[in-house]
Amino acid sequence: MVKKATRIARFIAAVDNRPVFVGLDVHKNTYSVAIFEPQDGLVETWTCPAGEDALAAQLAGLGCRIEHVVYESGPTGFALARALERAGFAVSVIAASRIPRGYAASAKTDRLDAVKLASYFARGLLRPVAVPTVEQEGYRALVRRRKRIAESRAKIKQKIKGFLLASGITEPASLRSWTLAASKDLSALEIPPEHRTALASMVREYLFLLSEDKLLRAEIREATGRMHSERFKRLTAVAGVGETAAAHFLAEVFSPERFDRPEEVTSYLGLAPVVSQSGNGPARAKLRPVGQKRLRGILVEAAWQWSWRDPEAKAIYNQHFAKHGIGQKAIVAVARKLAIKLWRLSVETPSVPAEGAARGAWSG
Repeated sequence: MVKKATRIARFIAAVDNRPVFVGLDVHKNTYSVAIFEPQDGLVETWTCPAGEDALAAQLAGLGCRIEHVVYESGPTGFALARALERAGFAVSVIAASRIPRGYAASAKTDRLDAVKLASYFARGLLRPVAVPTVEQEGYRALVRRRKRIAESRAKIKQKIKGFLLASGITEPASLRSWTLAASKDLSALEIPPEHRTALASMVREYLFLLSEDKLLRAEIREATGRMHSERFKRLTAVAGVGETAAAHFLAEVFSPERFDRPEEVTSYLGLAPVVSQSGNGPARAKLRPVGQKRLRGILVEAAWQWSWRDPEAKAIYNQHFAKHGIGQKAIVAVARKLAIKLWRLSVETPSVPAEGAARGAWSG
């Protein structure tokens, strides 16, 4: 402990009030800390127990001019960033996919990762991700949870149907549309005792998921009305954009004003085509599987609804389909236009009322 304090004190004296950058390799139980001084390339590192406020106090007590603190996004979330910001530090969180990687294999330790983050940021090689507020993060968690519940509900429906088919049991007519009578009809089936227990378990799971879905819908509506009332009204005024798509857009984008151009929005969502061309070969544009996968899928679903209900969207689809005859590419182009439209509605007040426009509905 004394040796570490001596090393840090010598480093602070050597940098002589020049700006330094702090890189953190963050884990559940420990933080690896690296301080980098870019002018002379001086580096000092140490490891400390995990604790947001304790680290903030430790950095504040160093007595050096900390220009910026940076760490890689991960399972520990954004609590550390918020704690450091409260303590007065400038903080950036970096997506792991955006950190430059060398072509050759190199050593990898927590210490080296922390040094790399500090030095890369000092050289301007890293681009941070947006840090949501606690309220924004909670809203996003709520919306994502409801999406997972809806997916689980769809899976248990298929499991029940598959079980009946494999057991040679005719499924009730109510399962075609899963009306409210479906669970009662399933419980009333005349089936062998050995099958009844398994089926009853699946029906209970289905009813639990149905109840959770109803509860989460109500919670999301309440939170949306509190946080995004006007934006939500504008988004759901777009034909084919229902409450589910609008809530996901608001949750995943969370601060639409941080984008300056439409291209930034489509790139963030993974809907911007990347052009590749080499030699005399033709230029090809393709999507990279990056960005907001959850929201991208929901926007593609909403794009189908939009193209069916809106002549403008239908024209966009037909234009792109005529080029290559691939419906998937055409609908992604429509989704890209829809994302831009929703972003603009999120940051701008429309000049004309959007009353009377078709509205979507919650989709399971």
